[in-house]
Amino acid sequence: MRIAHLPFIIIPTHQARNALGASLGKAAVLALRAILTHRKSLEVAHQQIRYGKHYLAFSSRVGSRGDLIVEIDLGDPGLDKRLFTEDELRRSEQQRRGNRNERARSAA
Repeated sequence: MRIAHLPFIIIPTHQARNALGASLGKAAVLALRAILTHRKSLEVAHQQIRYGKHYLAFSSRVGSRGDLIVEIDLGDPGLDKRLFTEDELRRSEQQRRGNRNERARSAA
């Protein structure tokens, strides 16, 4: 068996960069593994993991050239182990718009 390395783009916030320092790359790999472990989608709107003493929030998307992009920030302990995919976020937004349109038609 051979292992190929998958390059991906990491976009940390200043807070995440300062908190993680030299461990930023390792934390990003663990974030990507968490995304893959859920087996739902590569495009994640919000997911969190704990890395050392830090909670990390991250999102991921596929760029226009096919690059995987992972954005990392410090997370909220109250949202630990939460996962929202981009599809779930889109469906929720469509449902919210539909409910708002129904109320507008009822009021007219």
